[in-house]
Amino acid sequence: MTTMAERLLVALASSAARRYGGELVSELEHALQCAELARAAAADEELQLACLLHDVGRYAIDQSLVADTLEATPVGPSARGHHDLGADLLAPWVPERVAWCVRLHADAKRYLCATEPEYLDRLSAASRHTLRLQGGVMSPDDAARFAEHRWARDAVALRRWDDEAKVVGKRTRTLDDWAPVVRRGVSR
Repeated sequence: MTTMAERLLVALASSAARRYGGELVSELEHALQCAELARAAAADEELQLACLLHDVGRYAIDQSLVADTLEATPVGPSARGHHDLGADLLAPWVPERVAWCVRLHADAKRYLCATEPEYLDRLSAASRHTLRLQGGVMSPDDAARFAEHRWARDAVALRRWDDEAKVVGKRTRTLDDWAPVVRRGVSR
């Protein structure tokens, strides 16, 4: 029987063949860079795992279900954001905090745009496009509610690493090097 951890590792490996949205790195390169940035910042292993898996909804889900895709895929009427779909996929298998950070990494972008006016200016064209698909800049009330959550700082940290994890040719540990983190963090 194949475990969920092994299925996620296979999906991550296959994501090397897919470009990360409108960026010049692959989905796998992006995931590895994001996790590396978390590790370099001394984030704990749960947050590193969330960084590695945060875009699972882009490469392990039928893209016709994903509303915030940049692909030319026809989107169905019940499509939702990659962050929600990815979190739903992971929730039964990972600690609650990991799934929450995956779910809220798009909202963290919306929050940063609301609370740091210069943040929006630093977003890539692809991130600006998905920002619109993900609901746009948060209202002040929504931003205040978001900031009150006990893991809001983790989601914001993930978001910042997500933004930085788009460097062409950046050397990282391999997926095999990260596999033990996935196997420890993903049950069954």
